[in-house]
Amino acid sequence: MRIRFVDRGLEAEAAPGVTLLEVAEAHGVPMEAACGGFAACNTCRVEVVEGQLSPRDDVELPFLDHEGQRLACQARIVADVTVRLAPG
Repeated sequence: MRIRFVDRGLEAEAAPGVTLLEVAEAHGVPMEAACGGFAACNTCRVEVVEGQLSPRDDVELPFLDHEGQRLACQARIVADVTVRLAPG
């Protein structure tokens, strides 16, 4: 599946089921994850520009301001997606 980080001008391929944070780390996209990827902070927030990720998880909802936002540590790849980094 194709993952585009629109604000970084980067495209990457990723297998279904991996988190967006794992994709970012594997391709050198500078994304902070202060909690280590356990959904205990909001530093890995992204904006979904186009496409889709796994359904939003109740554990991430307190950190999100609107429906288009996700925590990269919780969002799993299910289809092609374009995102923009939106640090918390």
